[in-house]
Amino acid sequence: MKQANWFFATILLTLLYLSGCAQNEPSPEEAFTTFADHWKNEDYGQMYHMLSEQVKEELSEETFVERYETIYGGISANNLVIEMIIDENEEEAATDESSDELTAEIDYRFSLDTFAGTITEERMTASLTYVEDEEEPFWSIEWEPSMILPSLEEGDTVHYETLAPARGEIVDRNGVELAINGVAYEIGLVPERIEDHDDTFARVSEDLGVSEERLDELLNQSWVQDDTFVPVRTISSSDTSFRDALMDIPGVTYREIGAREYPFAESFAHLIGYVGAITAEELEERKEEGYHAQSTIGKTGLESILEPRLRGETGGRIFIRTADGELKETLLEKEAVDGETVQLTIDADVQRSIYDSLADEGGLGVSLHPTSGEVLALVSSPSYDPNEFVVGITSTRYEELQEDERNPLLNRFTKRFAPGSSIKPITAAVALEHGLDPTEGRTITGDRWQPDDDSWGNYTVKRVNVTDGPVDLRDALIYSDNIYFAQIALEIGADVLTEGFEAFGFGEDIPFAYGMPASSLANDGLDSSVLLANTAYGQGEMLVTPLHLSLMYASIMNNGTIPTPLLLAGDEPDMWKENLISEEHAKLLLDDLKEVVRDSSGTGHGAYMDDRPLAGKTGTTEYKESQEEEGKEDGWFVAMDEDMLVLMMIEDVEDRGGSKYVVPKVRSVFED
Repeated sequence: MKQANWFFATILLTLLYLSGCAQNEPSPEEAFTTFADHWKNEDYGQMYHMLSEQVKEELSEETFVERYETIYGGISANNLVIEMIIDENEEEAATDESSDELTAEIDYRFSLDTFAGTITEERMTASLTYVEDEEEPFWSIEWEPSMILPSLEEGDTVHYETLAPARGEIVDRNGVELAINGVAYEIGLVPERIEDHDDTFARVSEDLGVSEERLDELLNQSWVQDDTFVPVRTISSSDTSFRDALMDIPGVTYREIGAREYPFAESFAHLIGYVGAITAEELEERKEEGYHAQSTIGKTGLESILEPRLRGETGGRIFIRTADGELKETLLEKEAVDGETVQLTIDADVQRSIYDSLADEGGLGVSLHPTSGEVLALVSSPSYDPNEFVVGITSTRYEELQEDERNPLLNRFTKRFAPGSSIKPITAAVALEHGLDPTEGRTITGDRWQPDDDSWGNYTVKRVNVTDGPVDLRDALIYSDNIYFAQIALEIGADVLTEGFEAFGFGEDIPFAYGMPASSLANDGLDSSVLLANTAYGQGEMLVTPLHLSLMYASIMNNGTIPTPLLLAGDEPDMWKENLISEEHAKLLLDDLKEVVRDSSGTGHGAYMDDRPLAGKTGTTEYKESQEEEGKEDGWFVAMDEDMLVLMMIEDVEDRGGSKYVVPKVRSVFED
C-alpha cells in the first residue's frame, strides 16, 4: 500500500509540474498583442525582431523599417487601431498541431487614418509559428505585406496623390485682398544654356545668395539632363527688376509658380503674418490634423490664428499597383475642400495711412470704430516684407532683420507699454464716479509738488506746463497737468483707483480674435502713495496694450460703455464693459477732450480741423532712472470722433517735441 501511495504521489507531482510549465509558456495572443503594440508605437525595429526566420531571410531589417516609414509617412498615417478578434465560441487563437510546426492564426481588425480618410479592414488574419528556443520559447510572426496596408502583396507598390486645397484668402471690410494665392518666380539654371560656367556660377551665387558648391550639387543630381530646368531659388513676384537682371546671365531662366502673396507687404506684415513650409516639429505636433511633409502652414499673425479656417482639407488618392504597373486597387479617394475666404473689419486704407504716417519709425497704430468696436487698423513699425518669408528668406537677410536695432520683426501692437498722460481721461472717469467736482479749481504753485507731510523725501511730481490761477479738470486735461491727477488719486485712494481701473478691464484678457496680453496696474498693488500718484498719470508700474487703451477711450464716446473689439466681419457687435461712467460724465469728458484739440494751448491742438472736430489726448512715457536725468521718451496721441478712433505711439520723441511730434501724424490719418 505504501508503494502504491508513492506511485500516485509521483504522478500527481509530475502533473502539477507539467501544468506549471504549460501556464508559463507564451501564448500566440500575447505575442500578437506585443507585436501590435510595437506597430502602433511605430517601433518597426522591434516588430522586425518578432518576425519568423524565413521572413527575415527574405527581408532585411533596414528594408522592413524603411517600407513602413516611407509608406506611412507618405500617406500621413496616424491613429492605427489593431483589435484582436476572438469569436464568442472560442477562448483562444486557433492552433494547428497536424504538421511538424505548431502554428496559430489570429484574426484582427485594422484601421488607419490617412490624409485621404480612414482605411478599415474588419477582419484580417495573422499567422504565427511556435519556436522551441532552448532559453525561452516564443511565437514568431509570419509577416506579409498586407500588414502594412490591406490587399498589399509581394511585388505590389503603394502610390498616393495629394490634392492640395486652395488656401482661403484674407480680405478687408471692402473686399480688398490682403493675402492671396498669387505667384512667385522660381529662378533656375538650364545646363545647356550656360556659356561660361565660372562666370555664371559666380554671378548667380552672388545675386541669389547660393554658394557655388551648392550650385554644383544641384546641377549634378541624377535626374538632371542638358535641357532640364534646375530650380535654384524662389523670389517674390514683386521683384520683377531683380528677375529681369538675372535673365541677363547666360543659363538663367525662370518660371511662375503658385505662392502666397501679400499685396500690401510691410504695412500689414505683423497683422496678417505669413505662411511657410511645415517644419518637422510642427508636423509631429499636427500630423493627426491631416498635415503632411509638403504642407504649407500659417507661421505668424492671422495666417496662424486663422489656420483652421484658411487651410481647407487636403484631398487625394491612395492606390496599389501590381509589379506590372497595373492598377490593382484604390484604397481611398477624397476630394480636396478649399479653405474659407475670411473677411476682416480692417480698412486697408486706414491701415496703410497709419503705416505711411509712422514713416518707418519705431511705433504703432490702432484704429477702431468707437461705437461698434470694429477694429480698422493694427499697425507695427518698422516692418518687413512677408513675401520674403513665403519664398524662403536667406539666412543673410534674416540675420539683417534680427540684428536691426529698430526691431522690425517685433510686433509692437501686441506689447504692453506705460501709457503716460494718455491714461489721464480714464483716471478722471474713475474720480468723477467717486465724487470729483470737475469745476473745482485747485491752486497749484510752480512745476513741482509733494504732500505736506514730507513722507516722499526728495521725490516730487513734476508738471511741464505751469498755469496761472486755479486748475480744474478741463484745464488739467488741456495742459496735461500731472500734479492735478496725482492729487485726485491720493484723495480717492488706492482701493478706489484700483477698483475703477479693474472695472475698465485691467487684469483681464480682452475678448479679441488676435491674442493680446492683459493690461496691469501695478506689480504688487498700489502699495505706496508715490506709486499711487504716479499711476494716475500713466507712469509707475502701469502697463497697457494699445488696443485696450483705445477701447477705454471708446467708452467716453460710447456713453460709458466699452464695445467688444471685432476683427472678423460678420461677428455681431456686443458690449465688453457696460455703464462704467454715467452719460453725463462721458459727455463732460468728451467735451474736455475736444478742448484739448480745439484750444490753442492744448497739447493736441496740432490735430485741430475746422471741418472735423476731434477729441483727443496726448501722453509722454518717460524711461529714466531718476527725476533729474534725461531719458528715453515715447509719444502717444489718441484722437476720435463719432466715426473713427486713432491711437498712435512713436518711440524716441525726447528731442522732437515729445508727444506733440505724434499729433500731426494722427491728424493726417483723419485727413486721408
